[in-house]
Amino acid sequence: MSLAVLLDVDGTLVDNSYFHTVAWWRACHEYGILAKMAVIHRLIGMGGDQLVPALIGRDMP
Repeated sequence: MSLAVLLDVDGTLVDNSYFHTVAWWRACHEYGILAKMAVIHRLIGMGGDQLVPALIGRDMP
């Protein structure tokens, strides 16, 4: 009997950046941040601590 485990380390096997973009876009719009998907997509790969300030244009505490 063979047993296998398949791990995808955040985008290695499957490009999931679209899903991250949509999730961030929905979260932004829920809080009144009207960011365009194209802008968010360019920021994907940053951590949330960098992405949010980049979207709202200011430093966060």
